[in-house]
Amino acid sequence: MAPPRMFRTFKKWFDDSDAQYPLEFNYVRQLIRLLSSVGSWPHNQFGRHRLHLILSIYNLFLIAVAITISSAAAAYIWFYRETISFSAMGHVILCILLETLYLQRMLTGRTKKYGEIVRDLLKEFHLFYFQNRSQYASKMFKQVQLISKIFTMYVTFHIISGVSLFTFQPWFNNYRNGMFGDDRPANKTFEHSLYFYCFTDQFYTTVNGYWILFFFNIPTSFHTSSGILTYDLLLSLIVFQILGHLKIMKNDLLRIPSTDDIYSVEENMRVRDTLKGIIDHHNIIIKFVDKCSDAFSNYLFMFYMLMQLLTIVVTVEVTSFTADALAKYGPLTLAIYQPLIQISILFEMISTQSEKLVDAIYEVPWECMDTSNRRTVMFFLLRAQTPVTLKAAKMVPVGVMTMTAVLKTTFSYYMLLNAIAESAEQSQA
Repeated sequence: MAPPRMFRTFKKWFDDSDAQYPLEFNYVRQLIRLLSSVGSWPHNQFGRHRLHLILSIYNLFLIAVAITISSAAAAYIWFYRETISFSAMGHVILCILLETLYLQRMLTGRTKKYGEIVRDLLKEFHLFYFQNRSQYASKMFKQVQLISKIFTMYVTFHIISGVSLFTFQPWFNNYRNGMFGDDRPANKTFEHSLYFYCFTDQFYTTVNGYWILFFFNIPTSFHTSSGILTYDLLLSLIVFQILGHLKIMKNDLLRIPSTDDIYSVEENMRVRDTLKGIIDHHNIIIKFVDKCSDAFSNYLFMFYMLMQLLTIVVTVEVTSFTADALAKYGPLTLAIYQPLIQISILFEMISTQSEKLVDAIYEVPWECMDTSNRRTVMFFLLRAQTPVTLKAAKMVPVGVMTMTAVLKTTFSYYMLLNAIAESAEQSQA
C-alpha cells in the first residue's frame, strides 16, 4: 500500500489543474516554504503584511547569527593559527565564504526591488497569463511548468541531502573513532561540521559540549544551504519564464503568413494587429528583464566574486580524494559548481534565444507588406538588435564566457594551493 500512496502523492504534486493563479502551483508553494524558512519571501507584496513583519524580524535574527558565526569562525583561525592544519583551515574558510554568500542573499531579500520583481513574476509576467495567446503558447506554458516542478524537487532534495551529509559525516567519524565511548582516544578532539572560537575547549573535548554544538550546527547548515540554493532556484525559475516568452514571440513571428503577392488591405490590417501584439509582448519582456537586471545586478556581481573563491577552496578540499573528503565535500562541491554552471548557461540561453529572435524578424515577409508595416518591422528589427541580457553590477554580461573565466582562474589557483598544501605536509612530516 505504501508505494501506490507515495505515487499518488507524487502525481498530485505534479497536478496543478485546479490552480487558479501561479501562487497556487505546488512548486511555487514549495519555493515560498523554502524562502520563508529564511524569512525571505515578500509576503507583503501579496497582502500578508503581518506575516511579512514576523518573518522580517526572523530574517534579521538569522542575519545577526550569520555575522556572529562568521566572526567566531575567523577568530577560530586566528587563535589556532599555529596548530591548525592546512585542510582544517580550508574547511573553516569555506564555511566563512558560504556564510558571506548566504548573508549577501539574505540582504538582497530585504530590498524593495527584490519584492517587486517576485510580485511582477507571479502577478503579471508568468506564462500562466499568456497561455491562451496560441496553441504554441499553451504548449510552452506546460513545458516550462514541468521543468520548473522537476527543478524545484531537485533543489529541495539537494538541500536535504547536502545538509545531512555535511552535518552527519563528522558525527559518523567521531563514532568510528570511539569518541562517544568510555575509553576515548587520548589527546583527541571532536570533529564538527562548523568550527567557532567559543572561549572554551569544552565544545571540542567533552561529550556534552559536542552535542550542544552538534545540534546548533544542524539548523545553521540548513539555513545556509536553503538560503544559498533557493535564491538560485528563484533566479532559475525566472529565467525559465523569460525563455518561454522569447520562444512564444519567435513562434508568433514565424506564423505571419507569406504570399507570392502583396497583402490586401484586410491582410495588412491583420498583420498590423499581429505586429502590434508581438511588439507589445517584446516590450513586456524587455521591461521585466530590465527590472530583473536592476534587482539582481549586485546579487550577480557578488555571486561571481564569491563563487571564484568558493570553487578554489572546495576544489582543494575535495581533491584529497579520501572517503571522508568525498562524503563531506562531494555534495558540497556539486552544490557550489552547479549554480555557477547552471546560472551561466541559463543566461547564455537567453542571449542565444534573443539572437534567434532577430533571425525570426529577418524571416518576416516584409516584402509583402505595405509601407506602414514595413516601417514597423524595420523599427522592431532595430530594437531587437540589442540582446536580452542580465549584467552583473550593470557591467559584466552573465553567461558562459564569464563562467569560463571563473573556472580557468579556479584551476590555476588550485594548482598553486595544492602545491603549497603538499609542501606543508612534507615539512610537518
